[in-house]
Amino acid sequence: MGRPEYKGRWVTDDYMAGFIEDKFEEAVENGELLCNYTTTIQNHMSYTADKYGEGHTFAPVSTTADISPETRSMLEVYTEGVRDADAMLGRLTAYFAEREEPVVLVFYGDHLPYLGDNQKGYAELESEVSIPENEREDILCSYKTPYVLWANDAAAEAVAALDLPEDGVLSASFLGSVLLDLTGRAGESPWFDFLSSLRRIAPVVQKKTYILADGSVLPQRILNEQTDESSMELKDA
Repeated sequence: MGRPEYKGRWVTDDYMAGFIEDKFEEAVENGELLCNYTTTIQNHMSYTADKYGEGHTFAPVSTTADISPETRSMLEVYTEGVRDADAMLGRLTAYFAEREEPVVLVFYGDHLPYLGDNQKGYAELESEVSIPENEREDILCSYKTPYVLWANDAAAEAVAALDLPEDGVLSASFLGSVLLDLTGRAGESPWFDFLSSLRRIAPVVQKKTYILADGSVLPQRILNEQTDESSMELKDA
């Protein structure tokens, strides 16, 4: 990256948006296809008051929960980063919406924000993330992050054929196959073809839990029991 722009010690999301636009322009000029996998860093932890330099002020965050000054500070730092990430996505969608070339954007976060040791901030916010997994009503709450699939007008026709779950809940491990399906590249990779088939059967595959396309939840324990039963039947045969 040439002459990156910083906010505190962090390369800004706005700079990364420009970086993506520049790579796109280079590809178009050279008559090439482009798959650009970009990992941003600005809103990564830690969310301390000095993240963007001494004296930087953060917009206040309103909460209904009574939280400690430490947690409030982390939330203020984190939400500023979220606003900048949102502005980055807005910049990119506005830019690519004007392009004649088909463009697909996949935008996602890979984990929840760190809000203190032992889930301190989540406990103060009375979030299920802070309690043991076997006591949660939402068994996947600590693994959920938002994602966005966006296509400009030139690529929009492909979206209808994706067969995404109605609730939009999908394991991140399937986003690669979704992108290949969106760009008309099914059949190029046996592995991604397998993932494309699997996500239509079980759109959520998590280390302890599977959620099937009909919404039913299948714990790992039951899968193990079924696997053991199948193994015994094969041995008997």
